[in-house]
Amino acid sequence: MTHLIVAHFQSSNTAAQASAAQILHAQTGGMLLKPGLLDVRGDDVSSTRLAESEDTLQDHYCTMMTSPRGGIIDVSPEDQNVMIAFIQARRHVLTELKTIIVSVSPDTTSQLAAVETLTAICAAGVNPASIGILGTDLPADARFDDVYPAVVEYAREAQITVSPEAVLPVSTSLAKAQQFKMPIAAVLNRAVDFETELTAARLNSAPEKIVHALAHKVIAQRDLLGTADTFKRVVDALGLPCISQDEWRAECAPTTNRKRARTVALD
Repeated sequence: MTHLIVAHFQSSNTAAQASAAQILHAQTGGMLLKPGLLDVRGDDVSSTRLAESEDTLQDHYCTMMTSPRGGIIDVSPEDQNVMIAFIQARRHVLTELKTIIVSVSPDTTSQLAAVETLTAICAAGVNPASIGILGTDLPADARFDDVYPAVVEYAREAQITVSPEAVLPVSTSLAKAQQFKMPIAAVLNRAVDFETELTAARLNSAPEKIVHALAHKVIAQRDLLGTADTFKRVVDALGLPCISQDEWRAECAPTTNRKRARTVALD
């Protein structure tokens, strides 16, 4: 069984980037960890609180080491400095951290933030061969090089491989999934089915407000499932190992009465 820990860095807080780790998790399984609440911002990364937050991250990392398969650490833009400092300080012992993925959006702000993150990750001693770039919100019929030129230029200089297939096209499905707080990985692996929940609600004469909300989730679910092949191609392009839906459900939604996939958010 492959034990792999992946760190995913967001360069902005768009719906696509906020959903990216869940999309990866839907294919790779393991745990999904969102550290958050590290309480270190801006210049404060050099203070005593940095050491305390690094200790917290080590606890999180050890939690993932105890799992059978590893998983994904999803790093928000606000927490990237402390995560990079953690990697730099402990790179020689983080042997399970085999892949780091940086997401980028077409806007200039996100591209510049992504380049800054990539630069810091390389400076922390990460091998360029272990770094992947995930493009998000790619317009239809657009080329990767044309949409994310700053990131592509830096990647070539740093010898980071850029895969044109590692992109999430422009879509409203992820924004809707975020709006309704849907468990994306569970939906994609059919561990959660809002169609079934809607049918049950109708048969049980549930309040109109509940039935209407479920109907919205059903539409969002159909959108997500309609793009599942794209998500699989993205993971393949990033070189991550995939597991079957049956394996995912057995590991991440092991009981029949469990309606949400396991997402670990430690503070």
